[in-house]
Amino acid sequence: MRFINNLNQKIGDYASAIYFVVFVVMVYDVIVRYIYHTPTEWALEFVIMVVGIHYVISGAHAIKNNTHVRIDVIYNLLPVHTRRWMDVLGHLLAIVYLSIIVYYGVEQALPAIEMGERSGGGWNSLAPTYMKIAIPLGAALMVLQSVVSFIDSVKGVCNEQ
Repeated sequence: MRFINNLNQKIGDYASAIYFVVFVVMVYDVIVRYIYHTPTEWALEFVIMVVGIHYVISGAHAIKNNTHVRIDVIYNLLPVHTRRWMDVLGHLLAIVYLSIIVYYGVEQALPAIEMGERSGGGWNSLAPTYMKIAIPLGAALMVLQSVVSFIDSVKGVCNEQ
């Protein structure tokens, strides 16, 4: 369990640096577009790919640090015991849902890898293939982290009683 926590923490920490790369690419694109009047063919597609991959890969980090989206106004009004049970149920549902995403994500990724799916745009990159690989990978990391969080939540409920 510690390995999964550490892995997802490191991935999340390193993934945050990706936004610096996005910033540099976008500044470069603006400069060459408006100063030199030579727009890039690749910058927008690259940024969409990188941000999309970052989004799915960082999900496990959000689960680990309990920073994912929920309705805190209602959640915080509940008694601690009820919150712990909601955490157990939420992690269990996440495991089921994310496992389905892993399964169907792999079904989408394998053909994309086999045929080298390309974007078809001016840059014609492998962005769709990379994104289709990132979806089941990110979901698998979230499943693993959800299992760890589920176990921690069950321990919290058991220790309370």
